[in-house]
Amino acid sequence: MTWSVAALTAVLLWSTAGPRALRAFQERRGASARAMLALWTLTTVAWLLACAVLLATLATRVMGPGVKAFVAACVDLFQAVQQNGAESGVAAAGLLGALGLARLGWTAVRRGRDRRAWTREHGRALASVGDRRVLHLNRVWLLEDPEPAAYCLPGRRFGIVVTRGALDRLTGPELRAVLAHERAHLNGRHHLLVTWTRLLDTAFPGVPLLRAAAREVPELVEWVADDHAAREAGPHALAHALGIMAGARGPEPALSVTGACPVRRVSRQVRPARVTAGPGAYVLAALVVILPLVLTVLATALNVAVPHCDCVG
Repeated sequence: MTWSVAALTAVLLWSTAGPRALRAFQERRGASARAMLALWTLTTVAWLLACAVLLATLATRVMGPGVKAFVAACVDLFQAVQQNGAESGVAAAGLLGALGLARLGWTAVRRGRDRRAWTREHGRALASVGDRRVLHLNRVWLLEDPEPAAYCLPGRRFGIVVTRGALDRLTGPELRAVLAHERAHLNGRHHLLVTWTRLLDTAFPGVPLLRAAAREVPELVEWVADDHAAREAGPHALAHALGIMAGARGPEPALSVTGACPVRRVSRQVRPARVTAGPGAYVLAALVVILPLVLTVLATALNVAVPHCDCVG
């Protein structure tokens, strides 16, 4: 049971200590926002795969020793379970797996349905009151609203939405920074990353790692878009634009230029942190992130390929 216990321990430990470890890496090594966004996304994917593999590990433990026994159990599962006296274990693993998949699937369907309904309604509103314009080579929807705001909506019918208030109050460089920020969201498909982490947190509530990812990823996508806008229009233009538009908010399902904490975002542009992490540090961090998944895969492989004994599995 050594490898199985190690795999289970690694998954449980990373589920609780993972957020603290990732934040410490970001603060102490000065990791870039893009790298941290990739690490958080990799963490959530590896966690979900590790949990799925853990269920497979339990199945291989109760299906008998060796590859031949595993194949035979796949052909005649009921007989293999009876021979090993593991009906309750298989039933529990199957029930847990089915419940997890059902909850994840139902949450995805419900969120997708709500988003499609909101998109149709917002699309009709844009078509009725919005005006298509080209601003700094960006095709945008212009809304006659005195409040300064800007956000983006993925999809061919949508894109970047800007209000009249933003045009009136922003200078040319500031407007370019805002448009570059929203374009970075669209090109990076940041809405998919935010949706993914929120989906996992909703489907599996109470897991500290997923709860932290649902908080960190929405902020990191704003930081990544900010960095792109700062390179294109300058950090001071972006900081001024964020200050002007700090009080405005876009629609809830949209990625707004005023998303996350505007104070921290302005501070990043005014006093940028020095990135000290090199490629080696990022590779090591990625290996740590996927370590629980590697252990679960190894445990499953050993349970299938190696005869059962007290020292293996």
